[in-house]
Amino acid sequence: MLYFSTFLFSFVAIGALLPLGALSLPSTDHTSPVLAGPIGKNCTIGSIHEGTPTGKNITIGGVPTYFAAPSKALNNDGGGKKASTKVIMFFGAFSINNELLQDYFATQGYNVLGIDYFFGDPIGLHVSPDLVPFDPTFDLNAWVVKSKNQADAAVPTWIEAVKRRYGSKAKYTAVGYCFGAPYVMDLSATNQVVAGAFAHPSSLTEDHFNRLKKPLLLSCAESDSSFPNKSRRRAEDILAAGHSTYHVQIFSGTTHGFATRGNLTVENELWAKEESARSVIMWFDRFSK
Repeated sequence: MLYFSTFLFSFVAIGALLPLGALSLPSTDHTSPVLAGPIGKNCTIGSIHEGTPTGKNITIGGVPTYFAAPSKALNNDGGGKKASTKVIMFFGAFSINNELLQDYFATQGYNVLGIDYFFGDPIGLHVSPDLVPFDPTFDLNAWVVKSKNQADAAVPTWIEAVKRRYGSKAKYTAVGYCFGAPYVMDLSATNQVVAGAFAHPSSLTEDHFNRLKKPLLLSCAESDSSFPNKSRRRAEDILAAGHSTYHVQIFSGTTHGFATRGNLTVENELWAKEESARSVIMWFDRFSK
């Protein structure tokens, strides 16, 4: 396992069934106070995990997608009847770490689909681990704007295609890491999912929490410059005031990125990463019955 810093991991991407063609996400109030800050260097540090992904790369709604399927046995309710289909929409960057995480979710009985917002153009193709451009003419800010606009345009069509694939009777959930958190919050402000979850988020405002309709799991690091304790407590106050269904977990000795990029040779980081993943499944199981 290598420990490194790279923007390949940094921009971590980003149910009642709406009528096809009418799918949309609520717009965020951009004047709302920021609670989770934008992508920064704290989003780039992490380790590469070892393993062989068991899922496959497919295309859904014209968007590259990582797909991990449960075994046929897990699609059975134990009594010989086919269980209700359970689907996790995974908002995280294309990386071996996230593929292995999605594979784990699939072993727990879920069809897991992870979107590639960047369409094969991650920032790691353009800059070094120290964020130095390989080409001195490369414009990082322009790449960020392009990628964000591209992601925002792709998400609704992708979600619509996912729902067309599994139908109106499936139980849809969504989990996001870092940059994926806003997409989960947008979905959780609608009836498109039965529950949402995020870990070490970025780019969230108070409006995201005020609009929440569905149960939310917040998997948080003890020390997170993107989502500091003051912001987390403010988010909790908003959720409590709104009588939301939510659960907050905080892992001691962890920092931003622990749930996807932790150093697995460190016992505490390994435990926190695995417990966060288990908690996501238990949370989704609770609302996917």
